[in-house]
Amino acid sequence: MTAAQQKGFTLLEMLIAMVVFATMSLIAYQGLRAVLDADQSTRVQAQRLADLQVTLSVLERDLAQVVDVTVRDEFGDPLPPIRLRPGGDALLLELVRGGAGGDQRLRRTAWQITARGLERRMWSGVDIVDTDDMRVRPFADLVGADQTLGLDSGFVFIVRTENGLDRLDSWPPSTAGEAPSLPLAVEVVLDLPGIGVIRRLMAVGL
Repeated sequence: MTAAQQKGFTLLEMLIAMVVFATMSLIAYQGLRAVLDADQSTRVQAQRLADLQVTLSVLERDLAQVVDVTVRDEFGDPLPPIRLRPGGDALLLELVRGGAGGDQRLRRTAWQITARGLERRMWSGVDIVDTDDMRVRPFADLVGADQTLGLDSGFVFIVRTENGLDRLDSWPPSTAGEAPSLPLAVEVVLDLPGIGVIRRLMAVGL
């Protein structure tokens, strides 16, 4: 083979090859980055759903242990065994439950729907005579750092009437007449950004 027959890559061919290689590398990196971002987002959503399941399980247990007794507030006024506070605390669900353990057979507990999830409040007994006695346990955030729960979040009470089952937005019922001391069930509604509205029906006082 003579020197005239020997061929190599020209500078132009090398530049074209480098451009093609760089383009393919960029496309591969963008694809890998998209896969990693999707995997991270899936992991975050899965963790939030797992946290939600734990939170709802604790709330469901509290509602199942509700006891039909009358207790007193810090002013000595009677309180029903379960109530949804009116006004600014409209999303605070208070209840008296059994199975507290220790020396207290009954305990007053409350659940608050916050902008980021749910938190649980507990008192050492059933009569709220000392507001400083309350302990607050926030559960895991159910939304992202720059997100809040939707406006559809709240509690709905299921009762049996002469016409069948009815849904109430407050408890005790504000309607006149004889009303049951406990609802049949409570529906928890959580409006989660990126997921939608989740509804969970929980029986009261099993």
